[in-house]
Amino acid sequence: MTWREVEAALEETRTMLLPVGSTEQHGLHMPLGVDVYMPEAVAERVARRTGCLLAPPIWYGVSPHHTFKPGTFTVRSETFQHYVRDVCVSAGDWGVENVLLVNGHYLVQDPELDVVVRELTTEHDMRAFHVPLVSGFEDAATAVRTSEVSFHASEFETSMMLELFPDLVDMDRAESVDPPDDALPMTDYDAYGDNRVGWALSADRMDDLTDTGNLGDATVATREKGEAMVEDVVNDVTQLVDALAGLDDGDSVDS
Repeated sequence: MTWREVEAALEETRTMLLPVGSTEQHGLHMPLGVDVYMPEAVAERVARRTGCLLAPPIWYGVSPHHTFKPGTFTVRSETFQHYVRDVCVSAGDWGVENVLLVNGHYLVQDPELDVVVRELTTEHDMRAFHVPLVSGFEDAATAVRTSEVSFHASEFETSMMLELFPDLVDMDRAESVDPPDDALPMTDYDAYGDNRVGWALSADRMDDLTDTGNLGDATVATREKGEAMVEDVVNDVTQLVDALAGLDDGDSVDS
């Protein structure tokens, strides 16, 4: 888009989607950019449905625990927060009022994005939302899953990629990697597990957990599962964007 096209678009929408992810290892069967490819593709579908703006993605995130494999980039938590915030504030300067941070590097950098959302809301008078994909496709994922564990680059992410970018997935190289049985109480090696406390993994710990880079069973991923998950999260985000459009028009969310 040119600046004049953006200016014209702002006459129709004040909402912007910002895909946020990371560039990190995703096993033997998927490329480094999975956490950006997924949220950008989801956001593209939402933008087509709603007419909202779609910003270029943020490619680098907080990934220190994946640096045990080459190709992973990581930035400090503070650097990441400041960068994402500044991108959104600059959009606010030229008319964006609502921003959705569509996060493909979910679970790990959720805390940072929650802080950014709070700052944008309280200090910059924007409506800001953190949208982790794992929350948006939870209903579909729990309905279609067949593995007991899907933590990283396994059933969920691989299925999503098979739907969105099948040419980038090599299922002949997909592996099943079982996590250890030594999870502490209130922690779990699963995206929807018993995670009731904040916790993190180091690169050394990840190296101990997996030789391939993924954790969980990637072999059971299918395009059909991914299709259901993509449709689920696109529908959820579309509902939020439509509700924000109603607020911009002076309506209530319930209308």
